[in-house]
Amino acid sequence: MRNFLVVVLACVTVFVGGCAGVGQSIDQLGSMRDQAAQIQSDLKNQLDELALMRESIPDDSAQGDSVDTLISQVHAKLAVVEAAIVHADQVIEGVTNPSDPLTIAADAVSPWVPAPIQAPLVLGAALLATVMRSRSLSTGTRSIVESINYVLKKDDSFKAAFNANADTIRTIQTPEARKIVNKWTP
Repeated sequence: MRNFLVVVLACVTVFVGGCAGVGQSIDQLGSMRDQAAQIQSDLKNQLDELALMRESIPDDSAQGDSVDTLISQVHAKLAVVEAAIVHADQVIEGVTNPSDPLTIAADAVSPWVPAPIQAPLVLGAALLATVMRSRSLSTGTRSIVESINYVLKKDDSFKAAFNANADTIRTIQTPEARKIVNKWTP
């Protein structure tokens, strides 16, 4: 799913950038981000309404199962929209405040390339830098999970202490952290 979002953002970057200058492209991307934020708000409202509806339905009814399915679908849509907002924010930040060598170089070179290429160059560099940072973070996170799993297998006292505190660890983990741990834990 994340790869799909990256492809969509890349296409939007090229399309928006090819039709406008850098400033207009940033404004258009910001407008699309704002639309996504509105969708996010609408989905959260829909979840609230579904939760209220679910409270009035008995747990063992078929209608309850249907509402539970709808709630799951809205949660999935919300996750996609939230991920798109995060990526859009990162791209906008990368374009407006170049901070890594790739976006700094693209920002420095863009005045010397023809106008139709400037925006895709700058926005594309920011998108690529965002993807590279995300990949690096993912690799680092996976390494942390694997190292903890390795120590759990090798050190019985660590395993006992870890298991004794597992509930505490789970309660302070964010939902995203829990997904990552579950993904890379055998």
